[in-house]
Amino acid sequence: MLVPFKLLLPLVLAAVSHGKLINIGSSPTDAKKALEHKYDYIVVGGGTAGLTIAKRLSEDPHKKVLVIEAGGSGVDSDLVTIPENSFHFIGTDIDWFYTTSPQEYASNLEINLSSGKILGGGSAVNGLVWITGDQVEYDAYEALGSPGWNWQDMHKCLVKAERLNVPSTELVNEYGFVVEPSSHGLSGPVDISFPEFLPLQHTKLIDACVELGHPFNRDPYSGNNTGAYYSLSSQTTKPIPPSRETSEFAYLTPNLSSSNLVVLSNATVTKLDTKTSSKQLVKATGVEFASPDGTSYTAKLSTKGEVILSAGTIRTPQLLELSGIGDSDILGPLGIDVKLDLKGVGANFEDQSLTIITYQLKDGYLSFDALGYNQTLLAEQQALYENTGTGWLTFAQGAGDMSSALTVLTSDELAEAEQILATKPDSISDDQFELIKKNVFNGSPQAEYIIFNSFSGGENKLPNTSYISLAITHLHPLSRGSIHINSTSIYDHPIIDPKVLSTEWDTWFLAKATAYGRKIMQTKAFGEILEEEEVWPGANTTTIDQWIDFIRKTVNLGYHPIGTASMLPREKNGVVAADLVVYGTSNIRVADVSIAPTHISAHTQTLAYTIGEKAAAIIKGTSC
Repeated sequence: MLVPFKLLLPLVLAAVSHGKLINIGSSPTDAKKALEHKYDYIVVGGGTAGLTIAKRLSEDPHKKVLVIEAGGSGVDSDLVTIPENSFHFIGTDIDWFYTTSPQEYASNLEINLSSGKILGGGSAVNGLVWITGDQVEYDAYEALGSPGWNWQDMHKCLVKAERLNVPSTELVNEYGFVVEPSSHGLSGPVDISFPEFLPLQHTKLIDACVELGHPFNRDPYSGNNTGAYYSLSSQTTKPIPPSRETSEFAYLTPNLSSSNLVVLSNATVTKLDTKTSSKQLVKATGVEFASPDGTSYTAKLSTKGEVILSAGTIRTPQLLELSGIGDSDILGPLGIDVKLDLKGVGANFEDQSLTIITYQLKDGYLSFDALGYNQTLLAEQQALYENTGTGWLTFAQGAGDMSSALTVLTSDELAEAEQILATKPDSISDDQFELIKKNVFNGSPQAEYIIFNSFSGGENKLPNTSYISLAITHLHPLSRGSIHINSTSIYDHPIIDPKVLSTEWDTWFLAKATAYGRKIMQTKAFGEILEEEEVWPGANTTTIDQWIDFIRKTVNLGYHPIGTASMLPREKNGVVAADLVVYGTSNIRVADVSIAPTHISAHTQTLAYTIGEKAAAIIKGTSC
């Protein structure tokens, strides 16, 4: 099982009600006053993309912008701000705590798919990883039917968001960090930096991959991310102590004095109000939502106003369906009035699949497990963080490797891969299949390897012992699932079915990539710090059938769900066009990672910011 250890410091979520950020639970009078106005833009969801869009749209002083977010602020939360606390949001009140339906091809596992219920969304709870994909993966969006969505144009939008903090000479000398400033923005709102501390285990990953012949990539942000690399993080360097960077901190907090931007927090959107226009298009007129005590409210649009859905891959299709926009075969049996029969809503759901192998560190070496059993070390690291802005608590992630199939597979295995991919599975469209198949053999990344600096998977963990785990991710699975409602209430989670490992390729390649992960951990580089015996799954797992059995029983998701409101032609199950307008509507757009038709070889944080910046530019009629 996946049990990432992270240091959990005290959680304080303040009831923020200042400027134009209104906690509807504690300030209903202020909320009612804000709702006396009609808005030019109502953004549903104050997540990574949503707050990016809201800030950019509010730069026009003549436009009134309203954001409605189900969660609260992370400004005063150590759980959010301390980089090392990432992923300890799971199971807290800022977690939507989604789980999948039983996965038929993965031992009927119900897999956790936690998601941030907080301003900033994923940027407030993720692993802080700041990495981009391969150029061909972005160009695929344009090839699939969306003009203007390509690497060149999308990268400009990401650069607009970035404020690169170049590492100090001391950090460069100590850890070997390298960065090419020309690939980044220097004056955007989002601080990106290298961590102030890099555990030895992460430099060993770089050394191990280079030992096996992987290239060392000095600039994985240039459109070529193949190889071993040092990863930037979404975090600040000043003031001390450094903090996680989120879309709330970057885009909202500095702009709370904007008279035309209002954010309602702790407000759960229940549906969109719509009517049918004279052109037989569905037109949004407002948004219905509720406070924590169940009181209902409605926010109204101006005559030419728009709704921008930015509720994420899970809640965006849920809200569309509850508003009568979706597959009539799903909505009809629930008694929902079908305003627009749009088959693609909730379809094309994709997430990366992930496995873990675990090793014990030799005596004298420590992982973050030690923060749980060594209280002296914990106190030392807390003091370092608070007083000097250095030490273990500044770290979330800092190194990784993106490997192509040409690296992971032998020549015989590549021939077998060609045989497996000779037949297209039913789960995926012809266009998507051909693009992914081509990239398997052209050297584009297919597997990611990163270190979890703790006991993150396995059984029989010993007390007072330090472990590390290698996380292996299949970046481009062919499995496609769905997310659909099964009730008429927003408070009931939808059915989340990624159909993980439902194709032969997905199962076979993840097994091979996981076996290759063992090869990485058995290099000379890691031999210096690891006990020889593998903890999980153990040396008895050797054959392909045994590896497949292992991953079917232990597979996880990458927490990077996409695709449920895909930007594709309508006849190919698309939900939005290149301008992000929902087909069959006049003023409803979707702008979050649910629009991504296929995955990139990266974590989705940079994609979400890119979509936010590009969406705002499209709506304003400008460019990044």
